Amino acid sequence: MASAGAPTPLSHTDNGRRIFLHGTTSAGRVVENSHGMAGVGCAMCHGPDGRGGMMHGIPSPDITYSALTDSKGHEHEFMNRRHPPFNRETIKAAIVAGIDPAGNPLHEEMPRWTGLSPADLEDLIDYLQVLSQGKRHPMPGPERM
Repeated sequence: MASAGAPTPLSHTDNGRRIFLHGTTSAGRVVENSHGMAGVGCAMCHGPDGRGGMMHGIPSPDITYSALTDSKGHEHEFMNRRHPPFNRETIKAAIVAGIDPAGNPLHEEMPRWTGLSPADLEDLIDYLQVLSQGKRHPMPGPERM
């Protein structure tokens, strides 16, 4: 039970959502990345729903969990490359090390998110699963503005 005046802990999915949208954890820690961008998350390139689009003229893929784990795998025409489907471990490798399930490097526009703890990675992947369900939850607190 939280003491009076202490912040109520957020669920792991809320932590994943904050990382995805803002590049910060629920504890307020900014997640470091290889591009040196502060205060940005996955949504900057992949959109608030994770379904992708274009960023700097480069296709930004759908990163919802269902899209990443599609049994057909993925073909990236702009890179002339194909790879098998992701699983939780290969999603982590893509986020942190920038490699796909076949061991190929991801495009250089994809930052390597080096500042995530193992729990943060799990929370982020859990949030990608929420995005697959099409559910959206309002952010608690001041982030709603």
